Amino acid sequence: MRKRIPTAATAALLALSAVLAGCGDSGPAASGGKAQRDGCVGDYTEGRDYFPDKATVEESELWDIGYHDSYKTVTLDDSENAGEKLTYVLYRCGTPKPEAAGELSDALFVEVPVTNASVTSFNALAMVDRLGRNDTVTGLSGELLGWTEHDEWYAKVAGEAGGPRSVGEYTDLNREVVLGLENEVVFMSGFGQGFDDVSNARAAGLPGVSVSNRMERHALASAEWIKMIGAFYNEEAAANAEFERIRSEFRDVLATVSGKAGARRAGYLCVTPERGCEFVYAHGEDTLIGRLLAQLGVSNVFTRGNGGPNGRPYDYEEAVGTGADADFFVVYDPMETTRQTLDDDPRMSRFAPFENGDFIAGVDDNFDECRAKTYLDVDVLIRDFAIGLAPDLFPGEQGTCFTRAP
Repeated sequence: MRKRIPTAATAALLALSAVLAGCGDSGPAASGGKAQRDGCVGDYTEGRDYFPDKATVEESELWDIGYHDSYKTVTLDDSENAGEKLTYVLYRCGTPKPEAAGELSDALFVEVPVTNASVTSFNALAMVDRLGRNDTVTGLSGELLGWTEHDEWYAKVAGEAGGPRSVGEYTDLNREVVLGLENEVVFMSGFGQGFDDVSNARAAGLPGVSVSNRMERHALASAEWIKMIGAFYNEEAAANAEFERIRSEFRDVLATVSGKAGARRAGYLCVTPERGCEFVYAHGEDTLIGRLLAQLGVSNVFTRGNGGPNGRPYDYEEAVGTGADADFFVVYDPMETTRQTLDDDPRMSRFAPFENGDFIAGVDDNFDECRAKTYLDVDVLIRDFAIGLAPDLFPGEQGTCFTRAP
């Protein structure tokens, strides 16, 4: 679940950003500079194809891409505004900027490859990192920067970025800092209806790009968004290869487990209060994770009355009644805080998976890294689930992002 940070915390972060903005140069050089733009067209010829490597959308239901000689169009469903579309026109550096007319009149125009970006979406950050383009990142959200203090992966990304600046939080972007960094794009999370983060950024004249892979209905569709990010860097070949690797390994795990997990009755849930779960927050059958459980041949005990794309909260009586038949849980909280919640709240013992220790929860040491990578590395996600559900099929293997209860 995404939780907006408190107003006071947001104000503090923006104040810090303002102080930093006053320290020396406010441009990209202040955060280590921006990447060099290589491979620009030196002698433009109309009608020539300037994108020899192309992406094809095979799994995603939410975005598509088209190629038009010197520019490409990425069109995706606006997750914040039902029925609307977002269009990005990515034109090769050294070629004419297309005319903003007709279907392109409301598009965001971006010269590619991108050399200067801010990132507030942790899923997008994982994709930028996987493509080897951390050198383009000049700004990060305060939340992502905060994780550099205790997570090696985030520290590595920030180091390769050359010391990115804080650009605020979600919809509370610091406009002055983003403009001072001269960002070509800001990769932001598209959280769905009820949120306005990307909409507000665009209304403020900021180059917000919606990365709404979490709204996909299927795991491989979510992973395929690396191709969308790759299009902004002209890294279609690398993105295609990485997606094919993920898809192959995902399908291998599925073939190993299909029909062999037994008649397991599972649930995917959050239980720790500090992560926004007053008692239980569980996913139903219409979420990406719900469909993943179904692919593994597992029944989901939290399906009834739970048709939203991101699950819903349960109170004590409803949760216990709904989860009474469960024999296995996947908990998307860190194991340490999960066990602390189980110790602090004796009501949790009413659930058989907790009473019997038949559950997996997030790893403690690199939980935040896994949070960023899970919806890209869906091959790792399905393997972790499979190891928990049917450990005999994976002798000696341990989960990467989810671990079994000690």
